[in-house]
Amino acid sequence: MKLLLHICCAPCIAAPFRELKQRGADVTGFFYNPNIHPLLEFRKRFRAVEVFQEREKFPVVYHREYGLHEFLRRIGPDTDDRCGICCEMRIAATARTARHNGFDAFTTSLIFSRHQRHDEIKAIAHEAAEREGVEFYYLDLRHLADESQAIAKKRSLYRQQYCGCIFSEYDRYKQKAEHA
Repeated sequence: MKLLLHICCAPCIAAPFRELKQRGADVTGFFYNPNIHPLLEFRKRFRAVEVFQEREKFPVVYHREYGLHEFLRRIGPDTDDRCGICCEMRIAATARTARHNGFDAFTTSLIFSRHQRHDEIKAIAHEAAEREGVEFYYLDLRHLADESQAIAKKRSLYRQQYCGCIFSEYDRYKQKAEHA
């Protein structure tokens, strides 16, 4: 199966990548993350995926543009559903890219994380698959999260401290910032 794998970050795919390969998938990565903020964080995550790709020797399609403006435009002033909109943006782009490039299916590293809204992401992916006419390949690999982080640590891959967007950065550091 020719599979397009949306990659949010290198640590999230370290162990799942191996599992997908063992299951016979011909994996191509897809880095599209307009939510990541600030720019230096975007660059660190981008570079970590490049390092992982160089080691594992697999193709990756990179969306190199820093997408903060696009992300903020899409979520608008009401940030309550930002996570759903963010996932929809990235998954829709992955499904579209899979269809345009002749992939049999697509998946996303977002479903490999214990920190994401798993059922919501799965529903968004199934909708995108139906809309684009390409299969969403679903595997629950959250049980590999600790192993994936251990691989990333052993390989000295950049491991971020928050989901990626400006709002998750704020939520992560707001308590610490009050005491600074």
